[in-house]
Amino acid sequence: MTSRAELVQKIQTAFNNVKLEDGIGLWEAEGLDNYADEETMMQLRAKDERMNWENLSYQELAKCESALAFFDAKGMRFCLPIFLIFDLLETEILQEQNLPSPEVVFTLTHDLHSEYQLSRFSLFNSNQIECIIEFLNYKLKNGASNENDYFDKQLKDGLIFWSTKLDN
Repeated sequence: MTSRAELVQKIQTAFNNVKLEDGIGLWEAEGLDNYADEETMMQLRAKDERMNWENLSYQELAKCESALAFFDAKGMRFCLPIFLIFDLLETEILQEQNLPSPEVVFTLTHDLHSEYQLSRFSLFNSNQIECIIEFLNYKLKNGASNENDYFDKQLKDGLIFWSTKLDN
């Protein structure tokens, strides 16, 4: 089984050099959730990190936790790795910075066959999908569910979806 540190390294490697390009970034996605006006959206878009997802801080992720629901495919590919790492390191980050991680498992396991989700997950390559699978397996095997049957089912259904996506 992959250790947490190994999984963080795999995520960093698989998503290395991913750029946001013209996608919806963290702050713009948060603006969409808040029904920001056009001027505010332009300001938020200008504020977005576009070149290196590792420059996004955990504080920013915690402030923009609903952004996960508003990324387009490029935004999801760019921002997901830092959300995955934040989730994996949540215990330490909570102790050091008192920041809980946003609910990334829900994003990766909910309503996966909808047109919206399929389009948002369309740009991942096989190495990136393997990281998502390993992340979900890690969550399942390390007690993320706290014996919650619904959460276990959600994780298992997500694993089936992502494994099928990897096979295609």
